[in-house]
This record gives sequence, structure tokens and C-alpha cells, in this order.
Amino acid sequence: MNYIVLDLEWNQCPYGKKKEDPRLPFEIIEIGAVKLDASFQEVGTFHETIRPVLYRRLHYMTRSVIHMTEEDFQGKRTFPHVFADFLVWCGDAPVFCTWGPGDLTELQRNVRWHIEHGNLTGRWPFPFPFFYRDVQKIFSYSHEDGKMRRSLEWAVEYLQIEKTEEFHDAFSDARYTARILQLLNPEDVRKYTSIDTYHTPSKRSEEILVRYDNYTKYISKSFPKRESVMKDRVIISTRCLICDQKIRRTIRWFSDNGRNYLCIAQCPEHGLFRSKIRMRQNADNEWYVVKTTRAASPSDVDAVKNKLETLRQRRRMHRMN
Repeated sequence: MNYIVLDLEWNQCPYGKKKEDPRLPFEIIEIGAVKLDASFQEVGTFHETIRPVLYRRLHYMTRSVIHMTEEDFQGKRTFPHVFADFLVWCGDAPVFCTWGPGDLTELQRNVRWHIEHGNLTGRWPFPFPFFYRDVQKIFSYSHEDGKMRRSLEWAVEYLQIEKTEEFHDAFSDARYTARILQLLNPEDVRKYTSIDTYHTPSKRSEEILVRYDNYTKYISKSFPKRESVMKDRVIISTRCLICDQKIRRTIRWFSDNGRNYLCIAQCPEHGLFRSKIRMRQNADNEWYVVKTTRAASPSDVDAVKNKLETLRQRRRMHRMN
């Protein structure tokens, strides 16, 4: 098993959002990666600049961040050729590691676009479910509260890693991320998996439920219509984190924005639990949810009650006006 620490740079449509291809809003122009073995020792590197075929002119923001010009891409290979070599370099059953979830989304979006345009052939190269390591999240669990998300440069400075290369270069950022990964607790790296949701379950039998030390994560099947999601009995059910029995909701599901929902439920034996539903759209514009459940402290319950009361007050004011 190898850990593939990956970082990407991408370009976007230089002529504005109205002229972009909605199937490929960000086109990859650089791949940087570091390969670590099971003991987190470096055993290889990969780096290549990629000639864009869709957005051949650099967006002004891209130009300012990566400090490159169109001339830097002349004579470079296009994505399908580079990606094919990258997959071979990764080897069998690689464990991808990234700083945040965005890179894997854009990597898969680029692969799909090139498949649809006949530039890539063969089977889909990523597993389902797609587990990976979000080094940004693991860093937070190891050094902060598990909720805060820091920039790569902030984490490098915090860990007193020598800054020998510029940031916002795919290879440099991959090397910094790999160095951070090597300094984290190996047990945390193995324990705190993340689940990529570019491809989501298409049916009930494919739904994903993962149990961590102090919470569960459930990823539902997809629904063509948003209105159907919160009517689904499995999605709105609440279960005890410890005994897995269905439990009664003491504060029913509510939302102040139509996307995120909260509730409190109680197990007679194991106490109170807080569940949160995040409603999202997948690559095919269908709706699914990510539901997390964890034990609720008295302050957690008070926070949910306060949110609900604030929502009720806003609704009362709206009706009065």
C-alpha cells in the first residue's frame, strides 16, 4: 500500500462564467504528487505541467496565483497522456491524500470530461466508495478541535517546517502536505478516513455508513427531486450511536436555509445525540445527504434549542410584516 499525496493547479474560463463549460469549470494544468510507503517514508515523486485544451488562455486569477504564462505550456502534454502515466506511477490500490477535498473532485471532473469527449478510454479508474485522507482535517483533529480548517501555509508554520519552496505550485504544495502527513500521528492518519462524494450511491444497497470513534457518517442514495429527500424515512431516522437502535427525536428536524438540518434525539439507555443533515447535489445534479450523528452535551442541546428559537422568532417577524 502506498499513500499518494496529491496537489493540483487548475485554470478557469478567462471570458467569464457565462462562457465556461459547466461540465468542466476548472481545467487541470499541473499535477504534483509524492508517494509514501506504509511507514510514511518517501519512495517517489511525480510532477508535470499540462497543456490545457479547453481554456487555453489563463484566467487573470490563475496567472496571479501560479505565476505562469501561456508560454510555459507550449510543448507540454495534454491531460489524458499525463493522467495515464500518473495512474501507472500510483500503482495498485493507492490511498490518496490531499489538503482538503477539492483536488479529488476536480481530478474526477477532468477525467469524466475527457472520457465524454473520447480522449480517455477504459473503466472508471477510482473505487466506490472512494475513501481517502484529508490531511487538512486530520491536522485539525491532531492539533486543534477537529472543526477548524487551516491553510497549508498556516500548518507548515505551526509545525515549524522550513519553507524552502513557493506555495501555490502543485509539486511544492504536495511536498509540504507530505511533510505534514509524516509529522502526524500515524494512528490518526489511519483512523480519520474521508469519503469522496463526486460519485454518490445510486440505490439503497450502495448507501454508505461509517462508524468512527465518536460519530457516524451516512451518505444516502441520490434523488432526482430535492423535495423527496426529507420525506425519506431512512434519511430522517435517528439511531443511537452506541446500540444502533432507533431513538425518539426530542427536537424534530428543522432548517433555517433548506440545505442543513438539525435534530436532537434521545436513547433511553445512552442519552442524547445530535444529528446533522447536509443536503448536496452530485455531479449529475441529483440530491443526496450526508448525515452525521454524535453524542450531544448539554451545551450542544442548548445551541440547537437557541437556533430553533431564533428561527421561530424570524418566522414570527416575517408573518407580522
